[in-house]
Order: sequence, then C-alpha cells, then structure tokens
Amino acid sequence: MYTIRLDVESLVQDGKISPEEAIRLEGFAQPDQKGGLLINLLLIFGAISVAAGTIALLPDAATGLVLALIALAGAETLRRIDVDASLKVLGAGLSLMGALGLAGWIGWEFRESAESLYPTLGIAGVLAAAAIWFRSPFLVAPAVLALGATLGSGTGYWHASYGIFVEEPTLTIILFGAMIAGFYALRGKLSKTYQSLATIAARTSVLMVNFAFWVGSLWGDRIGEHWLAPEGWPARTDWRENAIFIADEAFTIGWAAFLIAMIVKAKRGGFLSVISTVFLAIHFYTQYFEILGANPGSLVVGGIILVGLAVGGTRLFRASRA
Repeated sequence: MYTIRLDVESLVQDGKISPEEAIRLEGFAQPDQKGGLLINLLLIFGAISVAAGTIALLPDAATGLVLALIALAGAETLRRIDVDASLKVLGAGLSLMGALGLAGWIGWEFRESAESLYPTLGIAGVLAAAAIWFRSPFLVAPAVLALGATLGSGTGYWHASYGIFVEEPTLTIILFGAMIAGFYALRGKLSKTYQSLATIAARTSVLMVNFAFWVGSLWGDRIGEHWLAPEGWPARTDWRENAIFIADEAFTIGWAAFLIAMIVKAKRGGFLSVISTVFLAIHFYTQYFEILGANPGSLVVGGIILVGLAVGGTRLFRASRA
C-alpha cells in the first residue's frame, strides 16, 4: 500500500488543480490518527505499569499466568468490539504481552524439564497460535525462533556481549530450509492478512538457516551432538565417536552456493536478494580473517575490498532502480 502526500493548497495556487478538484482530493484524505496512537501508547504503558506493580506485590508464577490470561482476554475483547480499529495498537500490545507472558510461564514452570522438548514445543505452539488468532506479525518471528530451541539453538548475554549459538547446524538447516519452502509455497494460497504472517515466518527461517551455516562453517557439525552429550561433558569425549561428523569445509562451500543461488534466483532488491548479499559479505570476511587472521596487512586489504564492494553494490542498486 502506497502513501501519497499532496500539498493541495500549493497545487491550487500553482494552477495545477482546480479548487473543486482540491475539495474532492481532501475528501479522500484519511483522518489524522496521531492522537489515537498517543492514547493507545498511554494505555499500553499503563497496562505494563499495572502488571509490573502487581508482580512486584505478588511475586509468583501464578500471578504472571493470571495477568497473561487477562491480557489475552482484553486483546480478544478489543478484537471483537473495536469496529473502527481506533484501539488496534492497544489490542496488539495486549496480545503481545499475553502471549509472551503465557510462554514465559510455561518456561518457568517447566524449567526443571530442560532436557524435554515438550516445554519448548509448548512455547512455540502458544506463540504461533496467538500470532494466527490475533493476526500478529510481532508474534510470528518468536514462534519460529522458539522451534530452533528444540534443536539447541538460542541466545546468550553476559557482560557487554551478546551471543547466538546453534548446536545442530545440519538439522537446523534441514528443518528451517523445509519451512522456507513450505511457507513460500503456502503464501500464495492464503488471504492477504495471512500472507504477511507466512512471509515473516519464511524470512525468520532464512535467518536461522544462515546462522546455522555460519556456525557450521567455523566448527563443522556432529549430528545428534545435542542429544548424545552425556552428563559430565566436556570431561567425557567418548560419546563424540558415535556422532556423524561433517567438516566445516562442507558448510563453507554449501553456504556460499546457497547464498549465490538466492542472489541469482531471487527478485533483485527484494528481501532474499539483499539478505543473501549481506550474509555473503559476512561469510567472506569470516573466512578471510579465519584464514589470514587479524593483522595490519589483512585489515588494510580487507578494508579496500569492503570499499570496493560498497561501490559495486551502489552501482548495482542504481542500475536495478533504473
């Protein structure tokens, strides 16, 4: 959907349109929704404040569950009664708070079952169901990422650092590669509302595939390592002999081939083309410094190559626009 802005008064003064045409164009104008957006944001911050205060007063998992259910109930109520969509932002905020709160409760209650897949699948199911029911694009990506946790993928944060880990690169590539194909094939059969959700799910899967290739290109993969690792690892290493090993060179070559295929086949300037170009540059520099190391010479050469890529990319995008 395109938004076109016209200064009607200037057009009339310049003689480009008549006063009658100006009145007609003003009749098509959408009402200013800035005031409604401000009210929605104030209501959302108020709901967050109430929830935070309630949890501080009653610090218990059951409190979080009740608040999550109340938020979901509020989002469903607004979905049914908000005919003019004046409280659409508030409904989206409540659905997000409720779904994430319910997912957090599942993770907290079943934290002792860290080795089981059921809590993770439950979290993914809750987020996916809420995304579909409320048609929320904000919940689609977390739902897809939650599936990665079933294969040992996740994120970590420590002092001044943030990391992404993928414990099963091969299986992650297979699972999310199938999801990419499935979502893009399904997208054409859905209504416009659900097409956007399928597109977000497919694009999130693309990111997961690239992250898995990235990790595999550095350390290779032992398929099944996530489940075969016994208690006491890494002190015990005998179990690693039972895992199928794939060398990092296979991921290095396979990732480059995958990215080049996406760039060639995808629409130029589209998401797949752009994101594949970005990851191809990341892949190149990862292998470049992995082989040559970070020293003054490699940094100078790498910088020159980066400038060349930037200039070439600029000309390419200009040519595609033309």
